[in-house]
Amino acid sequence: MLTTQRHFSDPSRYQILALHSVLSSQDQGRVFSVPPPGVRKVVIATNIAETGITIPDVVYVIDSGKAKENRYMETSQMSALEEVFISRANCQQRAGRAGRVRTGFCFRLFTEAQHAGLKAYGTPELLRVPLEELCLNIMKCQYGHPQEFLQGALDPPSALAVTRAMGLLREVGACLPDDATLTPLGHHLAALPVDVRIGKMLLLAAVFGCLDQVAVIAAAMTDKPPFVVPLSKKSEADTAKQALSLANSDHVTLLKAYVGWRRARQESRSAENSFISKNFLKKSTLMDIESVSRDLVKLVGSIGFSVTDSHLNYPGFSSTDQPGSDDVLAISSVRTTSKDELGPGSVALIKAVLTAGLYPQVGQVLTTPPVDASDQPSCLVETSQGVAQVHPSSVNKNLALTGTWLAYHEKVRRSRVYVRDTSVISPYALLLFGGAIDVHHTQKLVSLDGWIRFRAVARTGVIFKELRLVLNSVLSQKLREPALNITGSPVITLLRELIQAERAR
Repeated sequence: MLTTQRHFSDPSRYQILALHSVLSSQDQGRVFSVPPPGVRKVVIATNIAETGITIPDVVYVIDSGKAKENRYMETSQMSALEEVFISRANCQQRAGRAGRVRTGFCFRLFTEAQHAGLKAYGTPELLRVPLEELCLNIMKCQYGHPQEFLQGALDPPSALAVTRAMGLLREVGACLPDDATLTPLGHHLAALPVDVRIGKMLLLAAVFGCLDQVAVIAAAMTDKPPFVVPLSKKSEADTAKQALSLANSDHVTLLKAYVGWRRARQESRSAENSFISKNFLKKSTLMDIESVSRDLVKLVGSIGFSVTDSHLNYPGFSSTDQPGSDDVLAISSVRTTSKDELGPGSVALIKAVLTAGLYPQVGQVLTTPPVDASDQPSCLVETSQGVAQVHPSSVNKNLALTGTWLAYHEKVRRSRVYVRDTSVISPYALLLFGGAIDVHHTQKLVSLDGWIRFRAVARTGVIFKELRLVLNSVLSQKLREPALNITGSPVITLLRELIQAERAR
């Protein structure tokens, strides 16, 4: 915006640079460059410049007194990037960015009275983040009920926040329904340093034989994706990502990018650099994903889950026509074989495991995509808590498959409510790993949790109910005895083939 102003548009007088966490390392590095004589460098920065980065030649700091901060909203169960007033401690940090090489000055865009009225320190993290992992570890250490234990904190979280966290843990199956006691699954999840949903994904991936692939996706979900968007090449970066996309899934697209990078790196240094440049990827992030995914695989193995079967040859999906409306969930036995780790069978299995971990974070694509300000069709989805838009960074941002179900990693509020990191998922995966199944015989409907509905004959719902009972029995035995190898058991083999037999979209 500054560069469009007449006063700042002359590059021979001003060098205008942005600094925030989404920029590539190359773009971030430009703020450290020394401008030519007679040119003033102006850095427009988020609070990343407050403590994370020091620019040595900064002389003047202009402090707006505000910052954008992620807050978790218990009532809507979503994160919101809110503009908030900073604390006096933040003000001091910002002033300290000036004067590293000569006398510095800080100009605050608020009065002394407003400064005196600011909080001494920022809001504690305990009051603005989800509490599931903390509650899980409180129960693991047997400190009593998390609600009571956390009341002893200097700044205790609200009762609603703890109740929501405990509700999610019960929904995942980590603790007993009426007690603050961990289940076998909860004990295993507490041993994994990741979000409970991601932990559940990893354990199920080990059971279904796709741990290596899901660990890569999990590693990226715990940090940030490797895709970069240079300010001057937004369109090219978006085109490259869409060209790389696979299976209408941000998660699988990320896995494809990672696999492609690994293969290019094995070929040669120049091939690696070419792949990274062509696909607008960040090498350091890819290397972090590689390191974290290996650690996750080792951690899953350390708690007793077998990791020797994570490179299976998966049966492919059916290529037959979609069944009729009454038999929309009918099973096809036509299969092919694929050794490709990104083949249709492998992808179907990976997305089923993602569904198991992310549920109930799912939504259905609405009939008519709206049009945003740039006249580009946008994908809207109906979730259990209302309508949201697929984030513009998603490969599914323009998805027009009406009625399709998406799983998403998080819901955030920015200028509007968005769902991020989405994947098209199958009815089979939802019926196997979703909420409580209800069979509506006369209406020929099968529903999950009262709001997800599929047109199907009654026997389909009954069959999936029975399949769940068998699956839960096998998984319970595995969780009680982690060393027990069930990957090749008849039940897991049948379910793997069922998931892979469904026709992919």
